[in-house]
Amino acid sequence: MSAVSARDRGVPADAAHGIQVVVLAGGLGTRLGDLGTRLPKVLLPVAGRPFLDLLLAPLMDAGLRRFHFCLGHLAQPVLEHLRRVAAPIEVTSHVDTAQRGTAGALRAAERHLDEVFLLVLGDTLLDLPYADAPHWLHDTRDEAAMVVTSAYSGVRPNTRVEEGRVTGYDKDASADTRTLWTDTGVCVLRRRALRRLGAEQDPVDLGVLFRTLIRRRSLAAHLVDQPFTDIGTPERYSRFVAAPEDRTS
Repeated sequence: MSAVSARDRGVPADAAHGIQVVVLAGGLGTRLGDLGTRLPKVLLPVAGRPFLDLLLAPLMDAGLRRFHFCLGHLAQPVLEHLRRVAAPIEVTSHVDTAQRGTAGALRAAERHLDEVFLLVLGDTLLDLPYADAPHWLHDTRDEAAMVVTSAYSGVRPNTRVEEGRVTGYDKDASADTRTLWTDTGVCVLRRRALRRLGAEQDPVDLGVLFRTLIRRRSLAAHLVDQPFTDIGTPERYSRFVAAPEDRTS
């Protein structure tokens, strides 16, 4: 494990506060083609700044200071950039040498995770009042809470919601009139939810975990109405670079 600790940044122990933020940023970026071979997605430039700086801004504005990064592909540039971040934050990380998938990477990081943590995908951006994140879990039965939006974000709606719970999830959803919401790449998870993966072998996607929680009726929905940014394809990245203020204001 690599770490940039609060002490390294001169942060008193009691200043590293708020819900732990876990950032998944270890994918190969294959959908990005040549872009993904030169830089990790999370460091792609937007208006002269790495995308990571934009991703961190609303989280730090909410007072969150504790971050764990799940890294893999091109991890070293990410770690080097994090050491240069001016804000007083505490960063821990682990680097996977095998492709585990998004859920598999979380499972590999389990010993580093708090009992409840905020998960953010490293290629998405959504400005929310993140200090409220622990309250997105409705009650103790909820093992996770997925943030879904009704706004068009350039990503096909993939989530069904009924009575405050996610009842259907399919990244390749057809034109189902009940599928009116889109997964934003942000959710709150209880660490124990990762045990629902059971004997699933890596690589395993978060979709597998979400559908397991849906069957257990333990996946809450946190509804928002603003668009989010996903730079996971060349087209989406190009659109965002052309007008970043459309999604960051």
